[in-house]
Amino acid sequence: DWDDALGAGTDTDYWTLGAAYDFGPFGASATYIDSEIDLGGALGSNEFDNLVLGADYALAPGLTPYVEVSFFDASNDVTGASTDGTIALVGAQLAF
Repeated sequence: DWDDALGAGTDTDYWTLGAAYDFGPFGASATYIDSEIDLGGALGSNEFDNLVLGADYALAPGLTPYVEVSFFDASNDVTGASTDGTIALVGAQLAF
């Protein structure tokens, strides 16, 4: 709770929670964030939430392919503007 951290008339609240677990060569994680900024008066408030799920596998020493999927939603209660989406990342971490 940041209260008036962003300037006169704003109230900012957010929280996040995450967990990860490795079992053998596999790893999995989940993270969630929820935030709201009350801009005051006619500006209303902006809300944002995001869930991220990830997994990886230690294929060989120094080579770890991974996948991550992020689901997000953002909105403003005054304008009615809203956006949501899904982002997927696939990659590999190389350490040498």
